Amino acid sequence: MGSFLNLDGLALNAEQGKWKRRAEGVAREILRAHAARVDQDASFPRESIRALGEAGILGMGLPKEWGGGGQNIFTSIIVTEQLAKACAATAMCFHMHQSTLPLLIATATPEQVETFLKPVAMGKALGAYAMSEPGSGNRIWHMDSHAEREGDEYVIDSYKSFCTSAGSADFYLLPVRSGPGLKPNDLSLFFVPGDTPNIKPVGVWDGMGLRGNGSRPIHFDRCRVHKKYMMGAEKTGLSFMMAYSLPIYLCGMAACYVGIAQAAYEAAVDHVKKRVHTDTNKSLAHVETVQRLIAEMRVSIDVVRSTVLRISQMADNAVVLFNEFKSTDLLDEVMRDNPDDPFFIEVATLKPAACEMAIEVTSKAMQVCGGAAYKRGHIVERAYRDGRAGSVMGPSDDTTKIVIGTQILGLPQPWV
Repeated sequence: MGSFLNLDGLALNAEQGKWKRRAEGVAREILRAHAARVDQDASFPRESIRALGEAGILGMGLPKEWGGGGQNIFTSIIVTEQLAKACAATAMCFHMHQSTLPLLIATATPEQVETFLKPVAMGKALGAYAMSEPGSGNRIWHMDSHAEREGDEYVIDSYKSFCTSAGSADFYLLPVRSGPGLKPNDLSLFFVPGDTPNIKPVGVWDGMGLRGNGSRPIHFDRCRVHKKYMMGAEKTGLSFMMAYSLPIYLCGMAACYVGIAQAAYEAAVDHVKKRVHTDTNKSLAHVETVQRLIAEMRVSIDVVRSTVLRISQMADNAVVLFNEFKSTDLLDEVMRDNPDDPFFIEVATLKPAACEMAIEVTSKAMQVCGGAAYKRGHIVERAYRDGRAGSVMGPSDDTTKIVIGTQILGLPQPWV
């Protein structure tokens, strides 16, 4: 008898199913073929990113009238998980790109759409989010870097400590202070083309996991950008980031780690079915301890996946609500004065839930596969390393939990 379920019980509409199948195809044919080399060499996954662009996946989150796919956060989450199962580094680059799109949609003027967003919509440009700074780490509501106005241009001096796709992105979404005497969270947002002079990636990325995502420091060394590249008004960047970037960022990151865990789980199931002990002539699947661990892995993945999908639907509804705040000042007031809104608590819980689940599942997959999975290059070995990145990625799990706790307890948030 066939399964009555689609995506572990989730009913997809025709459009969502089309994007899921498209992502599965690209992941199977392109991403998986390059994943081992990308990991071994710590090389940026250019072939895989190019394939995502050609398949329309890079542009899926921008409106159809701009040439994009017109898809929402929910659909992008489904796609992200499929990509992460094949190559976590590529999925993370895609995820960071996707995290820029809702904010660009919300703030872009007609001129900005024509000038630099239509190529993005058509999948011809990869974006990156340059947020973390040495002085504040993953506390992205505090920026030391700044931009000074000189005529029709801004001169940006900004050193970011980690930026996925650094040196390989076609554009960067960059939050900085844009004037003297401003508070650290009086941020402005700039769309900075990747070929802007004086963008300087620093060093090489040689991480334990996610080795191909190019997450290294990057210095915007007095880069000059025209005022037309500012997204929205001055000092409203934090509110727009919270409203339009934070939900997709946390949902998408969680989807990456669900995909990583799912890849380890599937590899473990395959291994224990095929590994036969000659003294009993039975596979590892007959060992009760293995059965329990496999069950625990499946339960952990399914609980987090269902939560991610539920909250991604909430995030799509929130975007519709935020769009009703026609006034930038009103959006700014709502974001700064309502830090205890239950929606933000729900979204924030995704990151530690997914990242801790990925560590748990990949560890159990390593346990049931034994020495075979401990060997460099095994799918479980790679997932084991990739799965540990999430807990320290900004905002770190510890920082996120403190934010959640203060929200629940009614204490002031650091950005208020």
